[in-house]
Amino acid sequence: MKRFIARLPCYRSKVPARPSPAEQPPAEQPPAEQAPTELLLAELSSAELPAKCMQIDSIRKKFGRFRILIVGRANAGKTTILKQICNSMEDPVIYDGHGKKVHPAKIQESKERGIHDIENELVFRSNPDFIFHDSQGFEAGSIEEFEQMKHFVSDRAKTTSLKRRIHAIWYCIPMDQYHRAVLAAEEKFFGQCDTGNVPVALVFTKCDALLVQGMAALTDKEKQLPQEVRVAKGQHKANILLTENPTWEKVQRMKYPPKIYVELKGVCTYILVRVKLI
Repeated sequence: MKRFIARLPCYRSKVPARPSPAEQPPAEQPPAEQAPTELLLAELSSAELPAKCMQIDSIRKKFGRFRILIVGRANAGKTTILKQICNSMEDPVIYDGHGKKVHPAKIQESKERGIHDIENELVFRSNPDFIFHDSQGFEAGSIEEFEQMKHFVSDRAKTTSLKRRIHAIWYCIPMDQYHRAVLAAEEKFFGQCDTGNVPVALVFTKCDALLVQGMAALTDKEKQLPQEVRVAKGQHKANILLTENPTWEKVQRMKYPPKIYVELKGVCTYILVRVKLI
């Protein structure tokens, strides 16, 4: 977590959270002893950082390592996100569910055979405080993989062992496909997968791809403007596409909606990170 905080200058919140549907009842409050610790890292001032670092240190002592399940399509930019969060150019070291290192050749062989084990742990040498699990498989339509993922989430959400518990789920949706952001996989996950007390963040990746759409929407008159002005107007139109994206409202109407959403541009240029530890 310390490495993560040290990189805060390249993060900032982009858009305030959208309101929930009007008729949605307020969330039930957990008992006092189970109340989540909420850290809105992106809005910290330099004066607040020392105290927040102390708070995170105490959380690390209690939870040990932070375990995250990352979900999303093959082209959603998941690997890029993990490498940026962990400040790494290298691929992660992979361990099986018993903590034994898995040889890369075996992983490749399993991929070629269409076999994926969600129990495998992905750990980056640059930041071993994070343990990632990849749900790769069910997004392609595999019923068996989806049931395995549901069992994994249920087991890891309810376990009393803090070392085995997953603390957050990141569901990645690429905005270069914003017109088809919610497919069958998203409907299955948010409609059937009960994550219990584990918070789910909807992560909109590749938001910069909307700039292409914004530039294409320029009028003939706007296209004659100087390049700097054209790009600014194209970016403005791209921002409108992003803020008017109906994906958030759509998944909020599902049975198990995400808690928050995050808009990720470029290489972690803008990101709002809210960590809830149950």
